[in-house]
Amino acid sequence: MNKKHSLVAIRLLVAVNLLYAAIFAKFAGIPQSVALFTQMSQAFHGLIPQPVFRLGSGVFETTVAVLFLIPKTARLGARLVIVWMTAIILSHIFVLGYGVFFVDALMVMPLAVIYLLLTRRHSHWGEPESVGTTAALQTHNK
Repeated sequence: MNKKHSLVAIRLLVAVNLLYAAIFAKFAGIPQSVALFTQMSQAFHGLIPQPVFRLGSGVFETTVAVLFLIPKTARLGARLVIVWMTAIILSHIFVLGYGVFFVDALMVMPLAVIYLLLTRRHSHWGEPESVGTTAALQTHNK
């Protein structure tokens, strides 16, 4: 499989994973999801009610998935996936315990990191350079 197909596969795997979690777990309110977000709400002493926590998380995941699917915003989406998965992993380590969602986050985060590594550009001096910086430099040089 070439690089282009690998990048599309990564984007689809991550986006489908996030959308599945948002639609079928958070928006549908399955009991396991409600229990996890109730536990998270209690960890914050009820400052954020469970439904707001759960549905807000679902909206954020849906937004990140859409950003990751669009080629022009995929790098931003990948960065947001990494931040989001870091938050999920930490919440499972310190509050929720280890389970299916923890393992899921451990599998999704490296895919986003791999995507960023595969889409980075190199400058003339061999240093990594983002795609946006390269485009800005090319526009500036014209």
